[in-house]
Amino acid sequence: MIAVVVAVAACAAAQDQPAAQGPNAAKIIDAWMRAEGGSKRLSQLRTVEYQGTVTDAATKASGPYTLILEQPNRIYEEADLAGGKMRVAYNGKSAWREDAKGLRTLTGSEADLLESTARYRNGRFTQYKKNKVRIRSLGEQTIRGHLTHRVEVTTSAGTKRDVYFDAASDLIVEEAVAGSSADGASGEQNFYSDYRPVDGIHEPYRIEYDGPGRAWAIAIAHVLHNPAVSDTIFAFPSASDRPLPDIADLLKAVDKNQKAIEKLLEQYTCDKTQTEFEVDSHGAVKQKGTKEYEVFYLGGDEVDRLIAKDGKPLSPDEDHRESERVQKRARDYENKQVKIARQPDDAGQKRRDKDDVQISDFLRIDRFTNPRRETFRGHEVIVFDFEPNPSYKPSTTVERLLHEFEGSVWIDEQARDVVRLEGYLNGSFKLAGGLFASVQKGSAFTFEQAKINDEVWMPSYLEAHVNAKLLLVKGLSGNFTERYSNYQKFHVESVTQAGTVRGN
Repeated sequence: MIAVVVAVAACAAAQDQPAAQGPNAAKIIDAWMRAEGGSKRLSQLRTVEYQGTVTDAATKASGPYTLILEQPNRIYEEADLAGGKMRVAYNGKSAWREDAKGLRTLTGSEADLLESTARYRNGRFTQYKKNKVRIRSLGEQTIRGHLTHRVEVTTSAGTKRDVYFDAASDLIVEEAVAGSSADGASGEQNFYSDYRPVDGIHEPYRIEYDGPGRAWAIAIAHVLHNPAVSDTIFAFPSASDRPLPDIADLLKAVDKNQKAIEKLLEQYTCDKTQTEFEVDSHGAVKQKGTKEYEVFYLGGDEVDRLIAKDGKPLSPDEDHRESERVQKRARDYENKQVKIARQPDDAGQKRRDKDDVQISDFLRIDRFTNPRRETFRGHEVIVFDFEPNPSYKPSTTVERLLHEFEGSVWIDEQARDVVRLEGYLNGSFKLAGGLFASVQKGSAFTFEQAKINDEVWMPSYLEAHVNAKLLLVKGLSGNFTERYSNYQKFHVESVTQAGTVRGN
């Protein structure tokens, strides 16, 4: 099992002939594991390195090829075709690619697919149950003359991959993953053959890759199990001679600038559309509903006023209740500010600090790696990854939650504001030992901002995938996106007077 990702099932449909229903998925994977070399051998793999030659089917150009895997979810792939080098990697927190288009951090479906592939390649089905990977048999098909058992594999994040197991040898013949309809990404597929034993584990020595803009034939010459691998191989390469700022100093500048940002936020209103999804037991994504909001800001906090559900305006009673709720929120905020203003300066500041997660919290709890300069949607930004500081012992609920998060941050150095933030829970978070709440490992979110009127970065997109359990009840899945639009400046006084927001 090797190479980068997988495939458009439609591409194989013309050559695949459906047959009768075969054994169930669990039995197919158990048979594959025995054929591969056994679960014990597979579970002892920590790193794997493949070296060989890659040939482009169209140009016939060829050159060296390398693939390196490291548990649990790191991957590095390099192909050098007649001087045209391609490198792609997932370092455990972020993904990057270097090719003819330049060096860049991957986002969206490209990053999701590479992370999923890294975890899949490293895992080799040894912990698919623990990682909540869903499998189901889709019958038998003939692939390149081989009768195969087709198994659909769906990760907890919803990435699907079709895997075809040879009915005679039980080894994998093909893997395929469809492209994302959301951003028009094409699918990919791999074909495997010429299996040979390495340390008692069968590895394919020929891989054929068919994906966007390229078709490769890869001949493997050497496979190493558990070689020493440096962390630098997965790290984002240096892309600029300009010195980078100290990340701690940059974050402190962002924190210091926050009050000015909040003042600008309070001058704006916008529209927001929230779309909720659910993923069924087969991994299919279905839309549950949409809600539309008017949005304004108080003290940097977002205040939402619901105006429509599933495309229909609220009833008069619902609209009245929503107006009253928003008015109360505004009055509570004003009363709170009056109380804070009456307190001594230090006490008032401590009260405000207690209510918020501070940059200082991140500086204590996390460590920052792979800083680099990039261009993101036309703006120069500083990007870096963050992960829990292993030497820090969290003492509060907020600290314990933050200590489980990993991800990446994009910051506009000049504006001193966050442009994009990706984060996910690398471990489960429990409140009161799980009695009150438990947020599962793998819960993730993506947050983006857009520059409005060339003066301030404002929220533009939020995507969240949350698996949680509350008060010992069944698990709750929250999968939703929020899109912000139609930013306008408005008069703050209209909020408390009518429970609505109005643009100039």
